[in-house]
Amino acid sequence: MPLEEDVIEFVARVIGGEEAVKIVRVLGDKEMSDEEIARRANLKEDIARRVLYKLYHGLVVNLRRERDEETSRYKFFWSLNLEQIEIIVKTWKKKILEKLEAKLKYEEENQFFWCGTPGCRRYTFDEASDNLFRCPRCGEPLEFYDNSREIEALKAKIAQIKSCLLYTSPSPRD
Repeated sequence: MPLEEDVIEFVARVIGGEEAVKIVRVLGDKEMSDEEIARRANLKEDIARRVLYKLYHGLVVNLRRERDEETSRYKFFWSLNLEQIEIIVKTWKKKILEKLEAKLKYEEENQFFWCGTPGCRRYTFDEASDNLFRCPRCGEPLEFYDNSREIEALKAKIAQIKSCLLYTSPSPRD
């Protein structure tokens, strides 16, 4: 499944900030030197290199170096590592899925009570009974709260993420 631009930019933003987004936009499907990337992204070379190394350590870009025969210095060439970005996205989705499944279990295993006042939180049965079914924040009586909408929303989101994970190409590490 090919990655969409906004997904690649999101991963870059999380790992390297806004400068990283500029860099991945410039790179696209090409390989470029760090000087060319800096020029095209309108960044200072030292900033571009710093961000490129962040992206490299985050496995978002590949690095190839080549020795310049005239100066005997190395020249660095960078390209996007799309396969690794897919693995990163898949890993993040799995972590989110785990958290959503834990939240769903919590919602299904508890009864909740709420005073109805915006800004006040819901309380589990045990918490509500400890407070004699009065909101500790505003003092209003706590009433049964039907969380079936939250449960349905969580189930829908879990199903959506699971279907996304099924349609992504399997990684060699799975």
